[in-house]
Amino acid sequence: MPFIIAPLEDVKGLNNYPEYIAALRAVQDAAISRGQQTWGNSQVAGGLIPRDKQFGVGPFRKNDMAGDTTDSTPSGSYTFRINYTTTGWRDIFRYTVRNDMIHAFAGFLITDNGLNIMQLRLEIGSRLFPIWDIQEAQRYDKFAIILKTDQGAELVAEPKTRILLRGYVEATGIQRVVPLGLQLFRVADSVLTET
Repeated sequence: MPFIIAPLEDVKGLNNYPEYIAALRAVQDAAISRGQQTWGNSQVAGGLIPRDKQFGVGPFRKNDMAGDTTDSTPSGSYTFRINYTTTGWRDIFRYTVRNDMIHAFAGFLITDNGLNIMQLRLEIGSRLFPIWDIQEAQRYDKFAIILKTDQGAELVAEPKTRILLRGYVEATGIQRVVPLGLQLFRVADSVLTET
């Protein structure tokens, strides 16, 4: 799967990086289509809170990626900031998408000034993606990795799908890896409850 590494200020700033917009649009369209299929002809909510036969669309929340849970309550707490105390291959995200959600990935942000992770490997369910070498990102202070796909469908995780993102940690220390993308949610309480 091709990917682009770009400075963070270009991707999330005023420049409206076209590759990011295209990647996000592709995964959003694929996720909405999957939500309509998965949840029996439901439609995107017209407002902030989904009603009968509707689902909402929002950003990833760290607690929605907390541990291996598929019920309506996250198990534990999760942060996008991890202190790596050893080198080698380490988990960045390891969780199962909850019953009332769908996750769609367009890429990842690394928001720290230093780069401790040199490679990334993503698994969505039984789909294994090639290892991405991200060492060229060392030339940027903060950067984004944008995943480019034709349809975006393979980057959509349905309810009860296991997600695993691993990184090859070359230097110990803190690294913040934030997912780019969106989540669909069928139950408003899942995004209204403080966890």
